[in-house]
Amino acid sequence: MNRGRNEYTIFWCIENYSHCWHKNGEELLSPLFTADGLEGTAWNLLLYPRGKSNEDQGFISLFLMRSAKDDGPESASVKYKLSVLAAVGSTISSSKQDNTFERKVGRGREKFMRLDEMHYHLPQDILTVCCKIWKGEGNIHKVAPICARTRIGIEKISFLHVVENFSSLEPNQKHTIKIRSHSQNECFALSSLYFIQDLWCTGMMIVKITPSDRNHILSKRKISLLGSENVITCGKIDNRFDVVRSDIRKVPLSLTRQEILNKKSEYLLDDKLFLQCQIIFSTGLEFQKIEATQHKICAASLRLHKKIYKTAENMSGYRSIAEAMKALYVNQSLTDVELKTKTKSFPAHKIVLCARSPVFKAMMSSDVKERSSNCIQVDDLGDDVVEKLLFFLYSDTIENLQWEIASQLYYAADKYQVEKLKEVCSSFLVENLTPTKAGELLLLADTHSDSGLKEVVEIFILEHEEEVFGSDEWEMLSGTHPLLAVKTMHLKYKRRKLE
Repeated sequence: MNRGRNEYTIFWCIENYSHCWHKNGEELLSPLFTADGLEGTAWNLLLYPRGKSNEDQGFISLFLMRSAKDDGPESASVKYKLSVLAAVGSTISSSKQDNTFERKVGRGREKFMRLDEMHYHLPQDILTVCCKIWKGEGNIHKVAPICARTRIGIEKISFLHVVENFSSLEPNQKHTIKIRSHSQNECFALSSLYFIQDLWCTGMMIVKITPSDRNHILSKRKISLLGSENVITCGKIDNRFDVVRSDIRKVPLSLTRQEILNKKSEYLLDDKLFLQCQIIFSTGLEFQKIEATQHKICAASLRLHKKIYKTAENMSGYRSIAEAMKALYVNQSLTDVELKTKTKSFPAHKIVLCARSPVFKAMMSSDVKERSSNCIQVDDLGDDVVEKLLFFLYSDTIENLQWEIASQLYYAADKYQVEKLKEVCSSFLVENLTPTKAGELLLLADTHSDSGLKEVVEIFILEHEEEVFGSDEWEMLSGTHPLLAVKTMHLKYKRRKLE
């Protein structure tokens, strides 16, 4: 009589996966795992984030590997299935395999998944790899899963680089500041600004970030110029999904020295240049472990806890900090700064703005006019947008969100670097996306260099191509932004060629 088979499931969660520093041929190994029914054999999952060999560039490679040392037989025959759990709930997986494993042997697929598809399978930047192992046939008896976790260390730093006497800066004369780590009170990196003369003598501006530890890899950077009226993004680059990871420590700004001097009254304050910088470093493997899972709760313990004080019930009668913050916003007591649109002023608290937005913090802590006047001009935002922006900064929630407001809030969140609000808005826009709105959202993502949002919209467009390309809205986009429209339509043929 066939008693069925035990199926062992291993979930390997890799946190901050997009910040993997690995080059082609470099591996990431899961913690070692085993199970009672696997005859003493021990296993790892083996991942090559940028492919195992030169032939696999542009793909991730994934394998199940038997340990070099275990208590199992010389040769072990198992069946297994490897898969990646996608952000939207679908699964990208290899076919089932039936193989014999000697010690230190790995089997899987070199071209498991395309690197440029990884955006869609990283909710909260966590890659979840699933491996199922079983022996024999028959009905499945699932065993409690094994959960492994690996975390790629990252360091996010936001800082202000102020260059005094900017107009007197000489070619190749470096203005360097020390960047301190938020986690450790020590110099983490150096930021150097200088310009070089080009053929047109306009002065190419360059910001070079040099980490103190050569093993720290810069994976993302954004530099914005804090002008007297606006925040101008002038250097934004992200190498996390490069097939061959580019070195982004030294990159030119989109504004030249001459362009800054030509608009001195707008870009400089008392001949000082203010650059708001956000950088993210990959700092190596932070930790990895097999996590214990609690499967049963003792009934006696549960009954005991029910007899103890009804703390939760008692606490519910008190006002939470979220409610207190909302009341602070609604009552407008002790405000010390104003946000001014073209038609209305909105009182606020500097400490709240600084805590929620690095851009507001830079404005309030630097020698710019907002600090002395206690007034921030937001002429490019409507009254409804500023009201909802402030409500979110105080309450961390958004109420009665509509498409048009969500688009404008996304713009405001990107401008003032309120990343959570930006994520909330982009999620709302994607969930409410229709063929007639696709062009608008594509343009928004392209304008703000949001590659993740743009690729989601591109997928939607290709899935609804007849409705999208035949709409009046797409025709309008083709007239105002022809290059963007053509590139998007070309994806249809590019994808067909790859299939």
